[in-house]
Amino acid sequence: MSSARDLLAALLLTGALLLGALWLPGAWIDRNVVEQSGFLAITEPLAADEAIQRDISDSAVEKVLDDDRIPGWVADQLAPLIQDQAPKLTGTQGYATLWDGTMRDLHEGLFTPGASDLEVDLSPVIEQMLDAVDGSLPVKIPRPENATITLTTIPDVPVLTTAHTVAPWFSWAGPAALVLAALALLVAAHRRAMLALAGVAGIIAGALTCLLAGTIGTLVPNSIDQADFLGPIVQAFETQFAADVMPQGVIILGVGALIATVGLVLVGVHRRD
Repeated sequence: MSSARDLLAALLLTGALLLGALWLPGAWIDRNVVEQSGFLAITEPLAADEAIQRDISDSAVEKVLDDDRIPGWVADQLAPLIQDQAPKLTGTQGYATLWDGTMRDLHEGLFTPGASDLEVDLSPVIEQMLDAVDGSLPVKIPRPENATITLTTIPDVPVLTTAHTVAPWFSWAGPAALVLAALALLVAAHRRAMLALAGVAGIIAGALTCLLAGTIGTLVPNSIDQADFLGPIVQAFETQFAADVMPQGVIILGVGALIATVGLVLVGVHRRD
């Protein structure tokens, strides 16, 4: 009978270990990837990334100069003027609004099945850029009839579609793991030994969490991690994930070690008695 109780307790601890290992990474993904507000909080500082700014400003300049309505001699004089103005626009409210809208579209595209184009309307940026140079030329520069460009292709990532469904439940994984661990101690015939095993389970759960936080970059395909425009965004999430999850994993590991130590001490005291 005692063996059956210990076996059931071990199974409960195994479930607690799995839930404990999934808890922090899953909760982080729900809060910072699935939830749009968390996603935007991480991507907002990237508006100041020089490589991303250059991609957008160069696209705006190219869109203006490719207009067939602009005579060649005007385009020759216009090119250096707008190339000088383009970098100055990245700090304006118009650029911030453009960036926010683009990131909202990116977030929506990531959770939509199938690949899709991330398109952005550069009209506000182009308008500001041309307003600044209009007085420098003898003619008024026509505004592009269509200022929408495709920044990148959002890949199909089925795991994100799944995460959108299951991630909200991960916040309950931690409490559920504690409940399973408590039940394991209640049903176990050898509770001191089971307490030590519960500590070991905590150590393993914390170690797995730290391992995931430390190797998250290797789990992302290079086709996404190194992609133009998307690459810096993905890398920002990898960095933030490691910074947020690693310390918490260390705490779980430390708590598990403490519990395991207490359990082993109690086992030793019991044997001496």
